[in-house]
Amino acid sequence: MRQTCYEKSVNKIEMAKIQLDAAIAAYVQGRGIEAITLAGAAEEIFGAMLSRDGKENAVEKIANLPSMRQISPKIKVRIDYLNDVRNNLKHAKDKLEDNFFIAEFDPFIMIVRALGNAEILNVKDSESMRKFRINKFT
Repeated sequence: MRQTCYEKSVNKIEMAKIQLDAAIAAYVQGRGIEAITLAGAAEEIFGAMLSRDGKENAVEKIANLPSMRQISPKIKVRIDYLNDVRNNLKHAKDKLEDNFFIAEFDPFIMIVRALGNAEILNVKDSESMRKFRINKFT
C-alpha cells in the first residue's frame, strides 16, 4: 500500500494498521529497529484505545502473568520493563541509556503485541497481518 504525503483526514485504527504493515515488512526484510519502532507505535495506539474502553491490553496481560511478578510487585515497573527496548528507540532522556541491547526476538514480540491489541479491538486484519499470523510470506 503506497501512501502519499498530503493533507488528509486519518483514522487512528487505519493509521496503526499502516504502521503495523510497515513493521511486518521491515521484520521480513531483517530491519529489526524499524520493525520495533513501527510495531510499537501501532501497539501503543491500539493499547490506548483498549485502555480508554476499560479493556486490558497486550502489555498489561503479559505484565500480569505470574512469572512476570518476579520482576516487581508493581505493574508499572513490569510494564516499563516490557517497553524498555521500544522506549529506548524513541527517547534520549538519560545518557546512561545511550547504548542498549536489542534481542533477536524483540521485533517479533512487538509485532505480536500489536496484533494482540488489534485482535482484542476486533480490527480487521490487513493481508500482511493475516500472513504474519499464519507465517506465510511467500
